[in-house]
Amino acid sequence: MPKKIIPQIVLGAVVFNDNKVLILQRGKNEKVFPNLWELPSGKKEPLEAIKKSLIREVQEETGLDVEIVDILSAFGYQIEKEEEIIDSVQINFLVKPIKNAQVILSHEHQAYAWISRNEIDKYTISKNTQQAICKGFELINKLNK
Repeated sequence: MPKKIIPQIVLGAVVFNDNKVLILQRGKNEKVFPNLWELPSGKKEPLEAIKKSLIREVQEETGLDVEIVDILSAFGYQIEKEEEIIDSVQINFLVKPIKNAQVILSHEHQAYAWISRNEIDKYTISKNTQQAICKGFELINKLNK
């Protein structure tokens, strides 16, 4: 019997502050991608506006209130489970904290780091996420000129 395919939209945030970008480490007990470093991100709920969903997800995962600067990139990935395949499209945005940048992690993550461009290789991050972060740094550099 073929597996059910579930499409999903994920919104990711390249959060920057003082020329550094925020990454989060997934919990060690997560069923999917344990210990992987990623962007604050999450699923768009049905009928939820994209920008509202992104801001909500960043707030839930980091405690940060952010504003969207620009759209950055998109990539697709699949997660195959026993009875289904989750077919995801992740849309990434460059965002910045509105007030302070004090991170308060949710239960979904075990650690966070503010990284500079040259620190990206020190962390286990997917290639797609690395590319989104690099595009974020490119845009940050343009904005700072």
